Amino acid sequence: MATHNDCWDVLVDKWCAEDWAARHEACRQRRLLMQGPSHHQGSLSLNEYAAKYSDAHGGQPINTFEAFALSHKGKASAPIHYNPEDPPEAYSNPTAYNRLSSYSEVAQKVYGQDYDPRSHDLDGEVVMRAGKGKKHGRYYLGDSVIDTASTPTLSQIRARTVSGGPSIRERPTTTQALQAQLEEERARREQLEATLEQRAQAQVQAQAQVQDMLSYFQVQFEAIADAWVSGFECWGWGCACARRGFIGGSSESFPISTPTL
Repeated sequence: MATHNDCWDVLVDKWCAEDWAARHEACRQRRLLMQGPSHHQGSLSLNEYAAKYSDAHGGQPINTFEAFALSHKGKASAPIHYNPEDPPEAYSNPTAYNRLSSYSEVAQKVYGQDYDPRSHDLDGEVVMRAGKGKKHGRYYLGDSVIDTASTPTLSQIRARTVSGGPSIRERPTTTQALQAQLEEERARREQLEATLEQRAQAQVQAQAQVQDMLSYFQVQFEAIADAWVSGFECWGWGCACARRGFIGGSSESFPISTPTL
């Protein structure tokens, strides 16, 4: 760089410009809102990630579709596998789940419901349909492995798309993606709060039932105790009267029989 002072001056001027600083700060704030890292490829290309994954898993080959999915779940050496039933939480960033889901849905509309994306490399036309072409020169997913020479342009796809055929989907903007993530997070939080509230109510009801049972048994025990004490007192009074032979007068007027134990 020391031998290209003019290039260095251009870069410094750009980095110090107010509009660039504002864009940089806006992008930094958007990155801070991400719920996780964008991927786990590091400096590897998707093909290099697939090769490294295969080496780390006994030579098990994977295609570029699986490589894209796994690179958003963990490092190539990690014990990870692709499962189409995995929820968004299985990925390092929910946007990867959304891209994979959109790609799979479009692929089945293009090639039929029996089409399994796991059995094929990423398809350029499907990627174009799922992400409405390129944005800022990049494909919706698998940008480094899509063959641009064999991939039709968006205008070519539109020209041969018949009515009722596979549609071209709008690619969600960064703001929309973040809003969707926030909505999903809020929905999960509300669901968790509702579950905790139900558990708390159930616990209160259970405690109330236990208290009612304890109160019931206490009343029953007190009634039994009172009956037992009353019977014992009556029996003792009868014994005393029997020893005396009368109650309030002669024994003939109110004979007393001694209870048999």
